[in-house]
Amino acid sequence: MKYLVGCAMALSFATGSPVAQADSAPTCTDTPNAYTAGWQTGWAAYQAEQKSPSSGQSSRTVDLPITINAPLAKVWTVYSNLRNDIGRHPFLQDIITHRTCTDGITQTIDFTALENVPMGSVDYPAKTQAEQRLYPADHYYLTDSYDQPGIITHQKITFTDNGNGTTTVNEHITFIANPLLISFTVDNGVSSHQAYQAALKRDIENGTL
Repeated sequence: MKYLVGCAMALSFATGSPVAQADSAPTCTDTPNAYTAGWQTGWAAYQAEQKSPSSGQSSRTVDLPITINAPLAKVWTVYSNLRNDIGRHPFLQDIITHRTCTDGITQTIDFTALENVPMGSVDYPAKTQAEQRLYPADHYYLTDSYDQPGIITHQKITFTDNGNGTTTVNEHITFIANPLLISFTVDNGVSSHQAYQAALKRDIENGTL
């Protein structure tokens, strides 16, 4: 979350400015719910961190490419849909959308990802606050996410037509966290993203999606 999806507590999905940037004013649809106040608080913390980054944070960047035996248009439609992460991302329980905006060029989705993140013998019920920005004409999207305690991910997911009926998707992800949490965050984030990538590939190729 893509999502999810993708998983801040490494956990994440996940995005930047609250509305799409374009010359024309975007059209937005708000869907207030019980998680909206939490998203607003979390996103305010994310934006504050972007303006004044903590000097004590560590970051790591990874690339997760996967080639899917399906044309670009099909892969883009399935892969960029956050709802398709549910049941395929190992931590993700649900996606709660708060606002969707479009200006005819980009689409921005503000959402909360509800996750159960394994921490030893117990699961941590994470509420990852995130935003996805879709650029369909250029076949890429961005997702930024924030989760307590100050865990951030920046994702750029690109889609390349290989010219032979296959499409390569690359998830370029930067994880930012306290030095004590960065290894846990990256290990869990990478494994969870690879798991849902494999599930999406399987279900696109077998016709489930």
